[in-house]
Amino acid sequence: MASSTTPPVQQDEISTVASEAKHFPARRGWPLKRLAFGFIALAFLLGLAYLALLSTTVLPGPATPGLASTPSATSRPVTASAAPAVSPTANLFAARQLVNQVLANPADYQALWAAQSDGLRRSNDGGKTWAEVADFKGRNVTALAFDPDENGALYAATDRAGLFKTADGGKTWKNIGLTDRPLTALTVAKFNLYVSVLSPRPTVYHSSDGGQNWTAPGPNNLPPGLDIRSMAIDSLNPQNVYIGTAYVAGERTPDWGRVKYSGDGGKTWRDAGQGWGVEGSEGPDARRPVTILVFAQPDRLYAGDGDRVWRLSPDRSAWLPVAGGLPTSGIYGLTTEPQAGIAGLVYAATRDGFYNSSDGQTWQKLATGETGSLFGAEALPTLITPLLTAGVTNRTANSTSGLHTTYLYALNAEGRLSGYENRDFRAELVAAVPGASNLPDFTPFGGINPAEKLPPPEGLPDPTKRYFAGWGHFIQGDFKQTWEATDRDGLALYGYPLTEQFREFDPRDGQTKTVQFFERVKFELSDMPNSPVRTALIGYEAIEGRYFAPGKFIPTTDVQQYFPQTKHTLKGAFFDFWKKNNSLQRFGYPISEEFTEKNAQGKEIIYQYFERAKFAFDTETKSVSIALLGNEVLQKRGWK
Repeated sequence: MASSTTPPVQQDEISTVASEAKHFPARRGWPLKRLAFGFIALAFLLGLAYLALLSTTVLPGPATPGLASTPSATSRPVTASAAPAVSPTANLFAARQLVNQVLANPADYQALWAAQSDGLRRSNDGGKTWAEVADFKGRNVTALAFDPDENGALYAATDRAGLFKTADGGKTWKNIGLTDRPLTALTVAKFNLYVSVLSPRPTVYHSSDGGQNWTAPGPNNLPPGLDIRSMAIDSLNPQNVYIGTAYVAGERTPDWGRVKYSGDGGKTWRDAGQGWGVEGSEGPDARRPVTILVFAQPDRLYAGDGDRVWRLSPDRSAWLPVAGGLPTSGIYGLTTEPQAGIAGLVYAATRDGFYNSSDGQTWQKLATGETGSLFGAEALPTLITPLLTAGVTNRTANSTSGLHTTYLYALNAEGRLSGYENRDFRAELVAAVPGASNLPDFTPFGGINPAEKLPPPEGLPDPTKRYFAGWGHFIQGDFKQTWEATDRDGLALYGYPLTEQFREFDPRDGQTKTVQFFERVKFELSDMPNSPVRTALIGYEAIEGRYFAPGKFIPTTDVQQYFPQTKHTLKGAFFDFWKKNNSLQRFGYPISEEFTEKNAQGKEIIYQYFERAKFAFDTETKSVSIALLGNEVLQKRGWK
């Protein structure tokens, strides 16, 4: 008997078979061919069965906010609405590594956490080194969130392994429920915790006591198959919560409202604002996921797709473009100021650096930041969620309100981790400097400008010091010994001293060092025993606020090299000079490509910035020299 699932044979098929029978009468050996045909058909059916089995074990795509590897990505390999249930212990995305989120501890800026598809990592030194957290090994950690109002409690959401919480900085973790569910996003404030779930029906769980008890979500009006990528909470009224979503193809009634709002703790939802367009219309594109969702006091909501950002009008009726100094594209991260008392201050991470705004309409460029790789020399995962996160340092800011500096970490889709320490927050918070408001603040240096010239020494000369008449500065101790070393020309390599020795905090490694500026470089000496004198990384300070496009990859030869550490190239005479003069130790990696500018005499010179120096090439004499980078940085600081 034929299977009930076999489609009926159509009349035209019967006619065709009968016609072929007339022209091809039965021949000897035909039963063997029928048997062969049967084996082929059986193999075909077995193949179909195997494919069907595979289809029932396909794992859903990454259920985390903003998983696009590029700003234009709007979909995942398999949408959760189409994926069947899998084992709670399944290790999702085992075939490829994902970084779902990186989060800084708001109270300890050097403590970073990285949520990955195969576990959780922690860094205690601002991202220089990382260690795996054993409790999460092999688990897909999809989202993280701190609650500053709960003594810095940290929550970690997973895919089907449950929601975890630590109240002691990660020493111990507790599973607080929501197991067997694909958790996708988190937000928390004042013990009010919201967790989004992807399937079988998208919903948002709410706890008002830090995860001890949960309000079971009743029938809500969220569209079926909704893909929740991001969440934000009103910290003053935690009943107000927002979700950012992604377009899900294949639904009978497509949902075009990318941001939704609940004013009752997640029980009911409605679209926040209008203006999400489709098919190339103006305004936000509803087919792009909302990977950025930030609520800033008192009533500003920002939403972005990893490339552009909009703000919701105060009446929640429309989405307005964010302009006034912020780039129109290339905005991949947004976060609020973590310190209390600076309501409304928002930071943005873009392709050309950091920005901030107090009103959402006018933006100020801060810096390009110091860049490195997320996991150092390790191979980076295939997909990285671009983001911006912030923590508070223990250093006093240049303000009158007792604020500390804020440290920003930006992570782009290529795995570049940029850092910047912000000291000034807005005009009314910046301390006035006596005499003129535009003078630099020398308070950290005892109120004295280290570049101020000193008179010549009186009496017998001190053999431990050397004074440079005309420059008004001394060199002494280890700095003097390094400058006068017999195997190098101190004047050609370093130049004359431009400051005295002074103490300065280095935010890159968190150390306070003894430093001194020279015309071409800056010396630094740490307090560690037997530490050598080094040239400091002032190249980054010199190019702060400027953008240099990455260089194109070139193969390494005797005359050229590409440096993946900074994505820049070194060629020709500059490469030769760099290799012959202690290369990395003295100059560092290149942080720009070659470019041409006029010097003080109006002559065009070819320059290239390095981490610790700046090279100059005279096209007439065909010679390479070390440019006056120290002088350039001091002028930029306003010390000269």
